[in-house]
Amino acid sequence: MRIPTFSLLAVLALLAAACGGGTTDTTSPDSTTSTLAEPAPEAVVLSYGLEPGTSFSYEVDMDQAIDLMTSGDPTAMGEDEIPAQMSLQISGTSTLTHTISEGPEPGTFEVNITGDFSNLEFSGTIDGEPVEEAEIPDIAELDPIDVTVIVDEQGNVIPEDEALGEDFLGGLGGLGGLDMLGQIGAAGSAGQFVGPPLSDEEVTVGDTWSETIETPTLPDDDPITILIESEVVGTDSVDGAEVFIIETTTTTSPIEFDLAELLLGLMSAFMPEEASEEERAEIDAIADEIRFAFSVDETVSEMTTWFDHEAGLSLQAEFSNSTHMVMDMNVPDEATGELVGLEMDMGISQDISYRLTDSSGP
Repeated sequence: MRIPTFSLLAVLALLAAACGGGTTDTTSPDSTTSTLAEPAPEAVVLSYGLEPGTSFSYEVDMDQAIDLMTSGDPTAMGEDEIPAQMSLQISGTSTLTHTISEGPEPGTFEVNITGDFSNLEFSGTIDGEPVEEAEIPDIAELDPIDVTVIVDEQGNVIPEDEALGEDFLGGLGGLGGLDMLGQIGAAGSAGQFVGPPLSDEEVTVGDTWSETIETPTLPDDDPITILIESEVVGTDSVDGAEVFIIETTTTTSPIEFDLAELLLGLMSAFMPEEASEEERAEIDAIADEIRFAFSVDETVSEMTTWFDHEAGLSLQAEFSNSTHMVMDMNVPDEATGELVGLEMDMGISQDISYRLTDSSGP
């Protein structure tokens, strides 16, 4: 019996891009003049100035490192390329354009984020050999970014689905705020809405605010808990605009999934009604040995944003994260139906900076 499969590597790469940790350099860029010693400015309510029909663009600089080790049978990943060892460094500059439309509810906005990272540069080794761009694995593919997120005036991402299971085969869109990262691959985590969720109360230098988000996953599994903590640490002048400097720390709880039951359910669902007793017995035999477990360590990401509260835009941002994840799987081979096993250990770290270069009205 031919067992239906789907892109398992996509699952791994999305979760790796969706979590982060590390530190970021909060030193003001060369184009700014620090005013941290001056008295705190008047408290104001911060919000994003998103108007339907407008657009704005960011120059994006990215440095990313991917370290991957695998053992077992690579056919467990279906048609996805999966090396035994990969140490890959990716860097380059590109442009992201945000186009604003009306959201589905009053006070919400659709933000369509597009960009092309095809000019990124690669170095490192794959299975002990120097990297050749023509042989870059799927996990580092540079597909153009084209993702739409829904946000409110405070920059909170509004999830379209309530649980991962509702949209699992559609690309894990049900991960709520995590799906803002959109595309999978080297450029995926750069393609996000630029700026932190803002407080709905007046703030000035020294004020803090936080939010805890619990994102449902699969039924009976613990939710993913995301703690977002922000503080206005000072003011700057960026290209003549007075801005608040906001430091944001995002802590994501450890993530653990075992999708064996889901895979068994899919296999049973695709089994034809006229399946033979032999085919049904094959499913029963697999049930005791099938395994698809992966985990992501607790991760912490750091972001510093230079926010123009009059224009309602992030003029600059620096983002840094890293994460580590492990996958252990024993799943049916697509061609033979025999169980094949694979273990994967992957770490991703990256530094991304954004600089507003253009904004236009309707």
